[in-house]
Amino acid sequence: MKKFILAILLLVQTAVFANYNDIYIANIQYDWINKSEVEKEAIISEVRDIIFETPVEKQKDFKSQFKDKLKDKEHADNYLAASAGYKEFRGNNISAFYYKNMKNIYMYALQDKKDVSKAYYYDALGKLRYIDFIYGEYPDFPYYSVQYRISGKPVSAIYFVSKDCQYLFKPDGEFEGVWYKHNLYNKDSEIILTRTTY
Repeated sequence: MKKFILAILLLVQTAVFANYNDIYIANIQYDWINKSEVEKEAIISEVRDIIFETPVEKQKDFKSQFKDKLKDKEHADNYLAASAGYKEFRGNNISAFYYKNMKNIYMYALQDKKDVSKAYYYDALGKLRYIDFIYGEYPDFPYYSVQYRISGKPVSAIYFVSKDCQYLFKPDGEFEGVWYKHNLYNKDSEIILTRTTY
């Protein structure tokens, strides 16, 4: 009987290690709330290794690097296009960001279709607030981005598994949560934030 119990324990441990080692980011489907703690940690670790292979640090001379982008020269037109729900406008991909239950946008993003490696986020007055650096085979999934304030300070890093699912990290590599459509889930699968821009 002792040998039988020992054999069962060894099989259970082997199964746990097999689950841990057999997780591949490219095959992730959203089932975060059904994953075990070991599976979640394995995914977080794998994504963290991809994004933070080199540490994300403050960028120097950021304003001088992007001095031609500090003010959107076509602010009025871009703001109106974003407000009207355009997805493309004058050679740019364009996105609008709204406060919940508000009709006016508080921010819009522009991405030059000829250079999709960056996205520029402007406030309602056309002033640059954030820049996303995009890595990977964008627009094909998976890819990731690191967002910076105009001061050059990193804000966040996001790993995009699909349109519906993204893994969010702080610039120091600390895991914040998993976006699935409108909701951000923490490690315990609790909803900690809801977005209106999905």
